[in-house]
Amino acid sequence: MEKGKILIAVPTFENIKPQCFKSIFGLTNPKNFNLYFDYVKGYDCARARNEIAKLAIKHNFDYVLMIDSDVSVPKETVNKLLDCKTDVALGWYYKKRTKTDETVIFDFGKDFTGKNMIYGETLYEREDPFEIKGGGLGISLVNVNVFRKMPYPYFKYVIYDNDTILSEDLYFCNEARKYGMQIKCNPSVKGGHINEVLM
Repeated sequence: MEKGKILIAVPTFENIKPQCFKSIFGLTNPKNFNLYFDYVKGYDCARARNEIAKLAIKHNFDYVLMIDSDVSVPKETVNKLLDCKTDVALGWYYKKRTKTDETVIFDFGKDFTGKNMIYGETLYEREDPFEIKGGGLGISLVNVNVFRKMPYPYFKYVIYDNDTILSEDLYFCNEARKYGMQIKCNPSVKGGHINEVLM
């Protein structure tokens, strides 16, 4: 039986943190898939993600696993996100440089605000994948058919009249749901946000 193909791709403006690289090369390879690695450097995150999506379509990948350059992932990430059996599967991590329990995962509600955020304490208590409104794509497995069904660009920033900004990943989640895509979070895929604190 021919194996499927998963592109592991890192969008980065500058460099990939060594801890990120180490965790990627430590990933368990799913038995029915071959893993490939690439990165897109020198663009803002929205453009880098769009380039990754185009690459995945062009080379007929089945899935793309996006891992942010400052995030480390557990070794069973690929298998556990595949287990979600959904269009978009997310792992989770704490917001960068936060000293609180804030994550990047959001429950259903009007918008992506603190009142709809699913906090780390709650995610630690859950075991099984569950459907969400959306979240950060720092650890995200996307079925490439999602991109084929959506208009380009898949990722972009939205600036509202009150000067608030919708990030490219939350924009993608909003649009994907409009096109009937399901998004799940697997709470057992907990990544680390690599913080560089300058003294």
